Amino acid sequence: MTFRILVTDDLSDDAVELLEAHPDVDFDIVKGLDPVGLAGRIPGYDGLIVRSSARATAGVIEAADRLRVIGRAGTGVDNIDMQAANQRGIIVMNTPGANTVATAEHTMALLLALCRNVPQAVASLKSGEWERSRFRGIELRSKTIGIVGLGRVGRRIARRCRAFGMDVICYDPYMNEDRFRSMKIERVSLDELLERSDFITLHAALTPDTRALIDDDALAKAKPGVRIINAARGHLVDEEALVEALRSGKVGGAALDVLAQEPADPENPLLHMDNVVVTPHLAASTSEAQREVGIQIVAQVIDALLGIDYRNALNMPIADGQVLKELRPYFDLAERVGSLQTQLADGAITRVEIAVEGDDIDEHAQSISVAILKGLLTPAVTESVNYINAPHVADERGIAVAHISGLHATDYPNIISCRVEWSGGRRTIVATLFSHDEPRIVEVDGYRVDVIPEGTILVAVSRDEPGFIGKVGTLLGQLGINIATWKTGRSAPGGRALSFISVDADVPDEAMQALASTDPIESVVQVRF
Repeated sequence: MTFRILVTDDLSDDAVELLEAHPDVDFDIVKGLDPVGLAGRIPGYDGLIVRSSARATAGVIEAADRLRVIGRAGTGVDNIDMQAANQRGIIVMNTPGANTVATAEHTMALLLALCRNVPQAVASLKSGEWERSRFRGIELRSKTIGIVGLGRVGRRIARRCRAFGMDVICYDPYMNEDRFRSMKIERVSLDELLERSDFITLHAALTPDTRALIDDDALAKAKPGVRIINAARGHLVDEEALVEALRSGKVGGAALDVLAQEPADPENPLLHMDNVVVTPHLAASTSEAQREVGIQIVAQVIDALLGIDYRNALNMPIADGQVLKELRPYFDLAERVGSLQTQLADGAITRVEIAVEGDDIDEHAQSISVAILKGLLTPAVTESVNYINAPHVADERGIAVAHISGLHATDYPNIISCRVEWSGGRRTIVATLFSHDEPRIVEVDGYRVDVIPEGTILVAVSRDEPGFIGKVGTLLGQLGINIATWKTGRSAPGGRALSFISVDADVPDEAMQALASTDPIESVVQVRF
């Protein structure tokens, strides 16, 4: 059988040669297609390879009559309608590791340019000036660099900075202590990193918890004169706060490859400050990275079409499309269980124990376990986590995974149970489906509950006392935040209670602090699905 592949953007010569050499592949390269043009062109193709310019919208996917695989030559898949692809059973894959070295090297280039005022000196010299004293720099040797996020790029940055004689410290709440020790990197809290670092480089995933991680409060805690490097995500930094800190001298300089708005607003003050180095999102833009990304995506798409391998598939837990359709509600439930475990854990998870029991799901325990790992890891890591690489990412982070039985005392036909451990704690969550498609959390550490894991939920541990619900309702009501549902399990009347409070909007940090100090609450965490 011959497979037809449509390529909508430039690929490296080596990638094109792979397509030309394969006996089972015919391909066309058609550039400059807008969604309407792509929808008109896509019928008859089994595979689609895009970069960032072409958009595989719902309309494009609907128009495809044979499409089985969409390959993104790069990491981000914002230009692909994942929901539409999922509904059609189309595999979507990317190339998450192809630009790791390029990003690490560009981060080092930004760091060095910032220290030695390279762009400013070049511009001055080319304008006819010769001002050596104006551009006196600083050395990296013996300085402390704080790395936020110890994923693929962060680990490479650590090695390179040590080669320059720097002291390396790192904040990553999702990496366990053993992994830090194996890499000989000092683990610190975010506050300690801010206080000690001469340089801070950001390599974290963008999540609700990391958005504006570097804000007014963080910069107030930072070492005077600290320099900030960001080649990860623009929204990790509160740009207004950064501008003010640069103007005041609290921050000595910044080197940014990413901005909150891209393409950049010409009026953005960061583009006009002498102590800021800015590049237009170039971290992955090397000849080697572009060559590698093209070769990888061509090989992946061909292997997927041939049924040989599905590496870096973002939306395919198992190969059989019909089985996948039948089990998708369980995979979704499993991901939510994993996500809830990570969001509730008081430290880096070191062990995961999983039990999958029931006639409908027994034989798919391995795939459901991978779905739990995907949900558990996605909020915690910078790299893309999918059903193919989740076990590898867990192993890479030192997380032990075991399959056991008897984790629950509930009586439902099909049960997914997950117990996690971290330093000083553990938690067990049990979940099932009602009517085959309604997700429910039914037990947490022995507390019987009936919780729909969706939206924003406050999870509170408290003493079971009269007036508790009224206190919480009053506080949230003052903020205009509506309580949608309130589900409680308790050990005994007057004992301890576990409450899941679904709200219609995120609760601000100040309100969370107020709730945490409200008697009889012992702890409260905001989780999001």
